[in-house]
Formats: sequence, structure tokens, C-alpha cells
Amino acid sequence: MEKNPKPTEAVASVGKKLYSEKGCLVCHQLNTKLVGPSVKDIAAAYSGNKAGLTAYLKGEGKPIVDLSQASVMQPQIAITKALPADELDAIVDYILSIK
Repeated sequence: MEKNPKPTEAVASVGKKLYSEKGCLVCHQLNTKLVGPSVKDIAAAYSGNKAGLTAYLKGEGKPIVDLSQASVMQPQIAITKALPADELDAIVDYILSIK
């Protein structure tokens, strides 16, 4: 089994919807840094490291993107780590599908 399988289009599509519904895009736009880094910057930093991004969003890992703004994300970690595993997985797949 592949360690970091590529996200399927279907799962990434569900993830994109959840990304919007859960409010992630308020701080993280596709191409533009707002409060937090852009989705493209996050995807590039975590490319091939789905486990690392998942761990961070579960509150179990350290940030590797835009460290100067990491403290702003901390209150949101309570939200992401409370997500059902399938929803978090879909959001991570969506982020990592961005090129």
C-alpha cells in the first residue's frame, strides 16, 4: 500500500465542500495569504506528507508553514481535531490536491 496515496477526485471534492463549510477559507484562500498561508503554500509545504498535515490539524504536530502566524491557528485546532476522521481526511485530501 502506498504510504501517501494521491487523493481521489471524489474525496477531494467532498473535502473542498467541507473546507468551505467549516470556515477554513476565511483565513486560507487558494492563492492568497490572508490571516494564514494560502492553500497552495500549505499543499506545497506538506506535499507527500499527508500524515504530517493530518497530525497538525489533530493538534498532534508542529506547524511547518508561516510559523509567524501559527499562534493564530491554535484556537482553530480545537475545531479541526474535533472533526470526524472522514471529514478531516477529506479536507486534508482537498488541500493536498491543490497544485
